[in-house]
Formats: sequence, structure tokens, C-alpha cells
Amino acid sequence: PALAPLLVEAIDVLYNYFGPGPYVRLRVVTDPEVEDCEELFAYIRVALPPDEALERLNRLDDEWFLDQLGRANGKFNFNLEFV
Repeated sequence: PALAPLLVEAIDVLYNYFGPGPYVRLRVVTDPEVEDCEELFAYIRVALPPDEALERLNRLDDEWFLDQLGRANGKFNFNLEFV
């Protein structure tokens, strides 16, 4: 629940980097090597060339997400899902 405001804000930010209506799948990932370590990932589905998609994700990180790490509290991150 603490991530909800960040997720809502991220919707508009994703439009800026990946165009209108990007499909995003949320998934809780558990690290089997660390007890009680769960992280929510937002997988951004893209049909872009890998170099372009990674460049957009890097810009998203550099220009917005790195400033949100405190709000994410180590429990949220983005990744790409290629189609």
C-alpha cells in the first residue's frame, strides 16, 4: 500500500518515455537467497528495438526514478518485457 502513490505517479511518467498507454505488468519477485526479501517490479511491455527500449528505460531512471528511490524504499523497480 505504501507504494500506491508512487505507482499512480509513474503512469504519467511512463507515457513520457514509452508513449501513450504502455502495457505494464506488476509482479512481486522474491529473492530466494534473502529471507523476507520481496520487490515489486513493473515490467514495461515494449515492441521497440532493444537498444531504443533500454535507452528509454535508462532515461526514465536518470531523469525521474533515481529521485524516487527513497519513496520506493528498495521495494520497487522497473524492467522491460520485450514482445
